[in-house]
Amino acid sequence: MDETFGHENEAYRTCADCGGDCEPEPMPTDAGMRIAFSCPTHGVHTVIDPFEDLR
Repeated sequence: MDETFGHENEAYRTCADCGGDCEPEPMPTDAGMRIAFSCPTHGVHTVIDPFEDLR
């Protein structure tokens, strides 16, 4: 989970286990909104903070 939102490398959208596309899902937290990218088969792959550069 080391890729961040907005990078040219969009590995955060691809499941490391099967190589499938991960679906974005909103994930509210105590620190604000995050986006979880989940593989239908393997679950959450990556969680990103789309507003990290604004904090």
